[in-house]
Amino acid sequence: MILGQTAPVVAISDEQQKTIVKNCDSIREDLKKVQKNDAKARVYLGAYYEEILTNFITPLNVRLVENNLSSADLVENQNKLASTKTLFADDYVVYQQNLEELTLMDCQKEPEDFYNKLDKVRQKRKIVEQDVLKMRMLLSGHMQLANQLKGKL
Repeated sequence: MILGQTAPVVAISDEQQKTIVKNCDSIREDLKKVQKNDAKARVYLGAYYEEILTNFITPLNVRLVENNLSSADLVENQNKLASTKTLFADDYVVYQQNLEELTLMDCQKEPEDFYNKLDKVRQKRKIVEQDVLKMRMLLSGHMQLANQLKGKL
């Protein structure tokens, strides 16, 4: 499936419906735990990324410009980091809204709708995970670029 497309609605089996109805309360409690843990992780990661950008990456690039040592690669990577951080925050909000809608659904009365919404939430969570992986890759790349510059000085 292409990123941004919605998943097709899937008909679930009678067995799956019965399982959802039977375990509805525990499923919703587990989802609320996931929601709470994900919120903590998002706050931690958002603060972590912001701290790195504010206290390391931006000051380094400013200092390099001031000393006529500016590196286009470092500036480009800083821009990618900033935009990926924003994308992470935006994607997380969408995921969290979908998860909230899911936890409010009555899975006993609408097990099939609940299952389809759960599938959509899983896709949104996967997008957030991809944002985190991209941010880690960009941070690692920035360290490599900084070390290469250090080697040239």
